[in-house]
Order: sequence, then C-alpha cells, then structure tokens
Amino acid sequence: MEIGESDLNRVLSTRLHPDNAVLDLSFTRHYWREMLCCVEAVHEYDIVHSDLKPANFLLVQGRLKLIDFGIANAIDVDNTVNVHRETNVGTPNYMSPESLQDTNADQRSTAGSGAIAKLMKLGKPSDVWSLGCILYQMTYGKPPFAHIANQWNRVMAIINPAVVVSFPETGIGGVAVPSSLRYLLCNCLQRDPSKRPSITSMLSDREPFLNPDRMVQKWEKDGAVPVTEHVLEQILMRIVERCRDPKRGVPTDEEVKVYPRAFLDRVKEMQRV
Repeated sequence: MEIGESDLNRVLSTRLHPDNAVLDLSFTRHYWREMLCCVEAVHEYDIVHSDLKPANFLLVQGRLKLIDFGIANAIDVDNTVNVHRETNVGTPNYMSPESLQDTNADQRSTAGSGAIAKLMKLGKPSDVWSLGCILYQMTYGKPPFAHIANQWNRVMAIINPAVVVSFPETGIGGVAVPSSLRYLLCNCLQRDPSKRPSITSMLSDREPFLNPDRMVQKWEKDGAVPVTEHVLEQILMRIVERCRDPKRGVPTDEEVKVYPRAFLDRVKEMQRV
C-alpha cells in the first residue's frame, strides 16, 4: 500500500485549465519520462496495462507510479504478441483503435449475431497510443479526439483512418511546439500498431524530444540536423511561395546560394525550442 499525494489528472487539470496556462516543455519532458519509465517496467514483464490515463499515474513523494491493473493482461509470449480481450474496456479519450475494434466482426456477421464472441487483440503498442494521447493533452490542452462531444462519434473517429489527427505548431498558451515533439506525437498516434515506437526507443539517449541538449550538440558537431516530413514540407512551401511571388520573380543564383545555410539555421532553431 502506498499513500499518493495526488495523481497526474489533478496535476494536469490545475496546470492546463487556468486562463494563463502555457506549455511548459520542462514539465512535459519530466512527466513524459516518468510515464515511460512506469510503463517500461510493466512491459518488461510482458503485461499490457490497457487503461493508461492521467488518473492512473499516482504521485508518490514526487514520483509517478502506475496503478489500476484491473483490466491489465499478460501476453502469451509463446504464441502471440497480443492480449485477447472479449470486451472493449477503458477510457475512450485514451483508448487505441485496436482496443475498440472487434477482430471477429466479419465472422460474427457471417455466423449470426452472438454466435461468435467479440475479440480485441491488444499488444504493447496499444499502451503507446494511450501514452501519446496523454502527451497530446499535455501539449495542446486536451486529448486528440476530446473535441468530439458525442462519445459514439468519438469512438468512430478513433478507428477511422480518414479522420486525421492534427499537430499544430503552437500548443497551450500559443507556445511553439518543437518539431521533435510533434514528430513523437505523430509516431505514437499512428493507427497501425506496428509503426508505433517502443517504450525503450522513446527512452533512448538518441530520442530528440527527451534529449534536446545532447541532440543539439551532436548536430553542431556533425553540421547537420534531422529533418522530418513536416519540416521538409514547410521548407518546400517557402520556396514555392517565393517562386510564385510576382513582385520578386524567380530567385537569382546568388539568392539560391544562401538558401542552404538559411534553411539549416532555421531548422536548428526550430529543434532548439
């Protein structure tokens, strides 16, 4: 038994809802690392928690501890990488698409309603999605699908690949969101579980969001920076807009020569945020 002073849900409610709330990257990095460490300890024993949400991270003497394993299950590692569950239990705002989809749906429709039980296949990536939803909330003020008021419509949106999750460049209070954080969120919130990062990789020293100083030092030493698809899109759009400007015309050779350094410096500045 442990006595918790509070939980992450109360902490986030206090920090995110005031009128003067702003995105605090140090706060976000600290609790993101704490959450990852908690879940990594669980995944090391091949257990999928299945109900990760802020209220299930308890603050004990300043550290986060993961609680409420009421619907957690162990993975049968000899035969599969998934947990098989007959009902979809959890909190919709943080539930992964696969935890909401009945993998026996086609067979049930053929055999008749009730002939074959519902079945959800959940692996460790399901917990990664849930963590991504919490990180999204810490960045933008609410989980990615919380803006959909009707719970049924929200569930349908989560499992629908046509519903795109947005990752704005500014977060709570208009604070710029580092490209490393947007890239991390995008990876965690991929509907294909196999494409989501592992907890171990997100805790790696090479992970840019958790190790901004180390990554900047490496970039300065190598003279290069990682460019995400989003950043590359921004660069190309700037170039296209410049070429389309009737007042300025096509860039001269001299202008083009300064583009590489200018864009590289801009990307470095974005990564430093």
